[in-house]
Amino acid sequence: MSSDKSAANSQAAVDSQDDDEEYPTWHRAWARSVETPKELWAEIGFLSFSLGFETKFVWRGLPSTQYEVKSSLARKLAASGVDPTEGNIRANEVRAIQAAREWGLGHSQYGYASDLHMLALMQHHGIPTRLIDVTYNPLTALWFACSDEGRIDEPGVLIGMAVSDVPVIETVPFLPKQTWGGMGDPLGFDYSHALEKSAENQTPFLVQPVVRDARMTAQEGLFITASVPEESAATPMWGFPYKTNWTLLSLVREMKGMSFDIQGSRWPSFGMLGLIIKPDVKKTILPILENSFNRSHRSMYPDLSGFAAQDFNYAPAK
Repeated sequence: MSSDKSAANSQAAVDSQDDDEEYPTWHRAWARSVETPKELWAEIGFLSFSLGFETKFVWRGLPSTQYEVKSSLARKLAASGVDPTEGNIRANEVRAIQAAREWGLGHSQYGYASDLHMLALMQHHGIPTRLIDVTYNPLTALWFACSDEGRIDEPGVLIGMAVSDVPVIETVPFLPKQTWGGMGDPLGFDYSHALEKSAENQTPFLVQPVVRDARMTAQEGLFITASVPEESAATPMWGFPYKTNWTLLSLVREMKGMSFDIQGSRWPSFGMLGLIIKPDVKKTILPILENSFNRSHRSMYPDLSGFAAQDFNYAPAK
């Protein structure tokens, strides 16, 4: 081992120890701190270009390192004193979908919406579901990590997830499934089958919206979710199955130390890495995101509800 590599590994160990103490949720193999906007930019580029040109990523931004990746439904159940097990989450989402249909939602002159499409609509309008919002665009996720004014003085996290081999389920199936299960439950079969496979294979899956509104299009959004395992590992992704090759940080450190890239292939399994964005980096990069990359509240929420969420300056006539 060269002295340069030894020094790099020693520094990585120090960085990891520091992060353990300062960021208890995002620590050790899961995340590393970036000190400047240029370093952050370099890390995004390294993930995007060095893990194989066929590797597909999705991204999520958290405004605080106190947050973990946890579904709104799991948080809602826990706050209500209900253990967010797979059984309880599944029972409550089935009840919520049924209640929404009884409310008159999810049907039109074109037919009835699938259960997955109903969940996507519910998530979009702030109703708790197990779906986790992610985006194909790291700039969008970065804006969400930096733009919360109430958390601007706290470190945030930009999360990159390698999802090349993660199954993708569309909210509106191209054709109905010609199976006994599909015929018995045409609106819910795709989703229930995906949950069964997730539990069986211990893998997450992506939910791809087919019918996209202005907000979903602007954010280049989709969802990631999984069947909740019986025991959740101590990772920043609560309720997701865990495998030892999920962490990308040790791989990235080794690749940087040896100066090589994965050529002509792709990272073969799910993997995740968090980049901790300190408050001064947030404040520096936020105007850059708005001025150079058109990432702002107006561009991310281009619909009427986005406009309504802004504090309009009502004042007397001049």
